[in-house]
Amino acid sequence: MKKSVLALLAASSLLGGCAQTVDYVNSHIPETPSINFGSNDLENTASKMTTKMLSSPAVASITSGRKHPIVVVNNIQNNTSSHVDTASLTDTIKSKISRSGKFKFAEKSRVDAVRQQMNFQNDDRFVNQSTAIQFANMVGAQYMLYGNLTNTSKRQNGQNVPFYKMTMRLMNTKSGAIEWTDTGLAPKGDSQGW
Repeated sequence: MKKSVLALLAASSLLGGCAQTVDYVNSHIPETPSINFGSNDLENTASKMTTKMLSSPAVASITSGRKHPIVVVNNIQNNTSSHVDTASLTDTIKSKISRSGKFKFAEKSRVDAVRQQMNFQNDDRFVNQSTAIQFANMVGAQYMLYGNLTNTSKRQNGQNVPFYKMTMRLMNTKSGAIEWTDTGLAPKGDSQGW
């Protein structure tokens, strides 16, 4: 038995020496397109829009020569008929802003106390700009970032394809001026089979 095992090992090492090596690191394996779009697409859109905001001339002007201005990031509002984890989108935006080092956040305990004082829940919308400004000033923020999601569609290959449209705005809480605004699109998760 030992002889047959040794013979098998010898044969395999001889055959193995003749084999070509294949470099899988440099080989290209084509990616399969995703048909099921989901929250990752929205999070990518939120991340890209936040990057655009942080690199905008408006934010460069706001943050130049100053200590980090304080911003309050309001939860992204879902104005669609679909369930969307807007808390996760808002967290993506906050994380990106935090890593940039360009802004400081209003202290969470103070934000929560002011929300309670004004009888707001985390998902309440500011009904008008003066309420939003009042809230931001009460938490000590010079800027407020807020946004919403709506339904839209885009013509692709002769068909209307559903998308989410995300709109974000950075407001100066002293003047009420919108310093930066932009929109982005993300494929809608329930648009399977197109």
